[in-house]
Amino acid sequence: MGRTLRRLASDGTLFIVGGTVTAAAGAYAFQMIGGRALGAAAFDPVTALLTVNLLVFSVLLLPVEQYEIRRVTLGRSGRGMAVTSVIALGSIAAVVFAVLARQRFFGGEIGYGLIAGAAVVTHGVLAVGRGRLAGRRRFRSYGLISGIVVVVRLVLAVSFLAVARSGLSLGWALVLAPLLTLAWRPFRAEPHPADPPEEQAAGRFLLGFIVASAASQVLLLAAPIAVRLIDHTPGLMSVVFVTFQLFRLPVVITQNLLARLLPPFTLLAFQGRRADLRVWLTRFGALAVAAAPLAALFGALLGPPAVRILFGPEFQPGTATAAYAAAGVVIATASLLAGQVLVAEGNTSRLAVAWLLGFAVAVAALLPAIGSAEARRRCPLARCEPVP
Repeated sequence: MGRTLRRLASDGTLFIVGGTVTAAAGAYAFQMIGGRALGAAAFDPVTALLTVNLLVFSVLLLPVEQYEIRRVTLGRSGRGMAVTSVIALGSIAAVVFAVLARQRFFGGEIGYGLIAGAAVVTHGVLAVGRGRLAGRRRFRSYGLISGIVVVVRLVLAVSFLAVARSGLSLGWALVLAPLLTLAWRPFRAEPHPADPPEEQAAGRFLLGFIVASAASQVLLLAAPIAVRLIDHTPGLMSVVFVTFQLFRLPVVITQNLLARLLPPFTLLAFQGRRADLRVWLTRFGALAVAAAPLAALFGALLGPPAVRILFGPEFQPGTATAAYAAAGVVIATASLLAGQVLVAEGNTSRLAVAWLLGFAVAVAALLPAIGSAEARRRCPLARCEPVP
């Protein structure tokens, strides 16, 4: 055990874990500082901005990061046109949304449009930079960037709020902090072998990965919206939201640990050692089967009181809701890990198909409940005449 810990510390894995935990705590502190400084109403536009940035990063920029990890691991050169196009499209989409929805979500302030687009670009620098560092197995640098960028964002937020107490100040802190990635010089010239292996088209790789990420993130983040479609009870959507956020830490940590797993998996795939990759798939499946029931029990026992302490009694979920949230996060974590095998093989189209099938099953499972909810809404006292 001690030898394993020393190896993990020496190769930078523990830095990734520490940086991820620091980033998660820092993100929560950023919201607390902003919320207390501005108040709930004035902080609403910042909440919308953070939500847009999280979705763009999860759906578009995380695939870009993993594409860079795989490319650099295999020593392949790349013109970067596909990566640049993805970042540019994400930035334009963020600007368009923030401008068109400025009255509903951004208090009518058009400045959030500029901030939303700029934040995608700077977080694109973060994603590409971290990907190249992880591809060179500089895992310590990857972990340090993950944690330090969020700490710097906090410092900038406090400094900017001291000058101008507004949501735009927090927005510019969000924009500028990722540029610290450049201090690690991730974009220096890369040595390549004289005859590198033929590279899969970057566009096809990224397209499959982005489709898979979009489907998976909807499944992971859309639970409160799904609940709203089923039950219109006031406050229930917020209860589900804070409950899932409480148990979401394993997914957050895993998303960064993927940078540690992808390089060795990529080399196994390139060497044709598919049997070794199947062993890892079996391990991840066994993890889900063994840990999900334990997580459900843990969630049922500790979830409701934990939410009550952190958010107050009005947010306390039922035991079943907390159990499902905890078990679902474990299964989602194992799925993210297993998906790295397909990413390592460059087979992102199969990854997209798998997540789209999962999304279709989830929708099919919800449709009867949504139909029953609509029937209850139209006939709350069950006085409707049956249809002949």
